[in-house]
Order: sequence, then C-alpha cells, then structure tokens
Amino acid sequence: MKPICKNQNINKKPSAYIALVNKIYSESNKPQRYKGTMESMLREFFSKTSKYRYTWKRDTFKALLVHLYNQKCYALLRSYAEVEVLHNISAFGNRIYNDIEGWEASNVTKEEQISSLIKYCFAKYETPKFLEYCFYGSQKLYMLWYIQLGKGVSVKDLSQMPIKLTSKMAHEFRNAPDYYSVFKALRYAQAIGCGATKEAAKLIAFSSLSRTRDNEEVFWTTVVQFFSQIERLETNELDQIVDYLAYKYRENNSFSMKGRTFNALLNQTNDWHRTMYINREIENVLSWKSSGIKPLYKAEIIGGQTIVFKTIELCNSIELYDEGKAMQHCVAEYDEDCEIGDSRIFSLQSQAENEAPTRLATIEIALPSFEIVQAKAKYNQEPNKKTMMLIEDWIKSSNIKKVKKVIPNYEPIAHARAVERTEMNNFDFGATLIFRIILLILYLFLMFGRLLTSQPTIKPDIENYPFSIDMKHQLDSIFKEKYGVKPFKVE
Repeated sequence: MKPICKNQNINKKPSAYIALVNKIYSESNKPQRYKGTMESMLREFFSKTSKYRYTWKRDTFKALLVHLYNQKCYALLRSYAEVEVLHNISAFGNRIYNDIEGWEASNVTKEEQISSLIKYCFAKYETPKFLEYCFYGSQKLYMLWYIQLGKGVSVKDLSQMPIKLTSKMAHEFRNAPDYYSVFKALRYAQAIGCGATKEAAKLIAFSSLSRTRDNEEVFWTTVVQFFSQIERLETNELDQIVDYLAYKYRENNSFSMKGRTFNALLNQTNDWHRTMYINREIENVLSWKSSGIKPLYKAEIIGGQTIVFKTIELCNSIELYDEGKAMQHCVAEYDEDCEIGDSRIFSLQSQAENEAPTRLATIEIALPSFEIVQAKAKYNQEPNKKTMMLIEDWIKSSNIKKVKKVIPNYEPIAHARAVERTEMNNFDFGATLIFRIILLILYLFLMFGRLLTSQPTIKPDIENYPFSIDMKHQLDSIFKEKYGVKPFKVE
C-alpha cells in the first residue's frame, strides 16, 4: 500500500486543492509515478485516464475529487490507497446510478467514507462486503460483480463466472464471511453446494484449491466434489494432495478423480512427495552408523492377537523424512545432529501379524550420555500411557536412561539450532540495516563536503569506523556471504 502523501495542508487553503485538480484535469498528462506529494499523486491517476477516449472516467474522477473536498473528506484525499479506490470507482463511472453530488459524508474515518460512497454509487441491493473490498485492489472483474449484484443481477449470471454455481452455491457465496477473498468465497460456496460441512468447506476455501488455474476449472471442480464427501479433512494433507493432483493432471490431462479413494490417494501423495524429496535432496542425504543401542522387542497378546512392540533406529535422512511425514513433525531436521554424533532417533512401533506397522512415538537419545531427551507422538503430542510404559521397559532392558529433565519439557538439539539460526538471521538483518544507514550518512556528508569545496567525491572509507573487532568479523562474514566483498580488513 502506498503511504499517505505529504503535501500542503489543503484544509488551510480552501481553493488551492480544487484549483490543482482543475489544472491537472485540463492538461495532457504524461505517465508518471507518485513521489509523495499531492500533485504527483493526482498527476499519476489522471495520467491513467484519457482526454479523448472513455472520457467519462476522467470526468467522474474529477467530480469525485471535487465533491469529496467540498464534503471535507481531507484525510481521504491525502491517502493514496483511498484515492486509488476513487480512481477504480471512476472506471465504472458510466454505471453509477446516483448523482455523485448527492452523497454526504456522515462517517468519521476515511475507510467508512469510502465504504459509504461505494454503496451510494453502485449498491441498490445488498452486496457482499468482501466484494466491496475489491475496490482496493486491481481486479476490475470483481468490482464489476459488485456493481452487477448491487443492481440486482443473480450470482449465477455474473460476467465471466469461472465456476458453474447451483442456487445453493449462489446463496452461500452471497453469505460468505467478510474476510474471505472472492475466490475463497467461491470455493467455500462450491464445497457446501457439493455436500461439505461448513468446517470442511472452510478448509477447502483456505487450501491451495483457491489458487488453481481458471483453464483447469473443470478438473478442479471434480476435486472439490471429491473432498466435499470426506468427513475429516486436515489442511496439511489437503494441500499436499492438491500439489500431487496438480502435478498428475498437468502431466496428463486425462487424469481424473473417478474411482479414487481418499486413503489410496493419500498414500500415492506421500509416495510422490517422498520421491520428490529424494530427487531434490539426493546430494544432501546424510547417513550414520548405528549407535549399538539394544532395541526394544516385546510381544503381547491383545484381544487374542499377537502384537509386537519394537524400536527401529533411523540411520539416514530418508528414514527421518519418512518418520516425520508419518508422524507430522520436524524430525527430518535432526539429520545433522545424528550425522555429527550428538543424537540418535528411534521409531517406536507396534505391529500385528500380517498388518502394516503403526508408529507410536519418535524418540531422541542424546550421545554419548545415552539419555532419552524427548519422545513425541503424532503431531508432536505427548505419548499415551501405554507408550510411556513401553519406553520404561526399553530403559530397563538396555543401556539407555531417562534424562534428568522431564521428557516433554526437554528442548531438543535441533530446536536449539533453529533458535540459533533465527537469532543469527535477525542479527544479519539488523547489522545490514545499521551498516547501510552508516554508509548513507557518510555519503551525504561527503556530498555536502564536495559542494563546499568543489572537490571530487571521495569513496567512503569505513575501515577506521569505531566498530568492535567482533562486530567487524560479523559484518565481514555477512557482506562476504551476501555481496562477495569484505568492508573491513580484520586479521
């Protein structure tokens, strides 16, 4: 968003603003950019309207500026964002059904004034708030939808509607929450019309299904229909499946959703993401030797069925990735800790005869102390009572031990490393900003000196600036990495 322009106080000079508007309106404006002043802002917007074609746009813009000035909407007229809305209103000046001069400013804030003005110009009938917000953007089609609905056109008859809507979908679109974007509202309405609950429709609306290509809408409609029948949806799974479907459809546009089940599709998605991960990270895959820790192996008869509980040590980046994918946590980031010998990761699993194993918990053991420093179930939740009992049995049967801290409260090594990276990134940004400010001050000082002495500009020498040695080392490292230069010569 552009900043509020810095200009003369138009409240103190009642005629100056209107005189400026009339002057710029009468000129043949050349394209130019906003420079922070009232005049440059007006020149930019008038330059986007022609004096010879569709002149009603230019005339409407001028009429709005003059009338809002007369209504004492000074804060609005100083704000680039709101004046841009006036320019967007002017683009539909031939569709305004009320006389502009009949509008009265009865609202306090500029946002309320703009909202009132849009409704006055176009909305004979109630219109969704999220469409009103489109006048702050650049999508003229969505502004046209607002105008059409304001004049009584049916949602299903809106111009260039990308989705074929039923009456139920049209109703839900009109009543979508105010904070939705237009396409989120469409997906939300479409999902409810296909049988989704409101909770599932919201997930669909805020998934990557609201960022698909218009020319693929026939396919994505079948995808929305598919997901609308799923009782439990999770945002993470939904976006991953949509990524997979987009890849498959663009690879072969005969790909369809017919005959597919959610579980099978989720498995295919996981396999695809795993393959993509391996292909992308093939040169960075790390591996390490087994720790030699005795694994857990315990068989129990439960419900007349033999269940085996076991721990499996994960010894490379791919195995960590698979564990993290299945358990929905960030254990894949622990590969460096394992590779340098600080940690080992185990997967605690249960397996019934002739069935696939079920992952119960991911366990980190610190080396060389052989202490269990954390154990997490799916979604980083705490393990249940049965899982904790199995971990106790493992401790008793091997050379591992509990950490002195309580397991759930332990801060993992990888987490500490992530915090450290965040702090360094913050330092990089702060140091870079400070350094640029210093260079700017030096540059301005030298330029001022040049004006006084008429001597050639000297390249700023920051070598002797009073930074500490540690700060110089840090700045050298930052600039060497980002710009390939070292401003200091620190031995």
